[in-house]
Amino acid sequence: MTISDEAWYDEDAGPLVRLYARVGGRTTVPHDLELGTIIHCAPGVTAPDGLSADQQAALRLSRRPMALPELAVHLGLPIGPTRLLLGELREAGLILTGRPAEVRRGSSPAVLQRLLSGLRAL
Repeated sequence: MTISDEAWYDEDAGPLVRLYARVGGRTTVPHDLELGTIIHCAPGVTAPDGLSADQQAALRLSRRPMALPELAVHLGLPIGPTRLLLGELREAGLILTGRPAEVRRGSSPAVLQRLLSGLRAL
């Protein structure tokens, strides 16, 4: 059977929930949550009542620091809706966001030289 011959019917296709329904129709996305943003749960936070299933999953996943794209993959959402959900969690004080230490300090010449040497060795 080829891919074009395969057809999904009813329960075979799985549940279909439109993306706008998963984010509650909201569209305002925080622009400061970039791809390099590291997400981690605020210390001592427990999930309050009223969070969506996606927000609960994001909070649970952020118990260990994780990059925004990695979190989006685990949630099964595109980057935009993930940024929206994380922005709401951050506004509620449930998660913290930051940039990797190397990016904040700037790249040192020694690190860049080691990287270049490693690439040349390939």
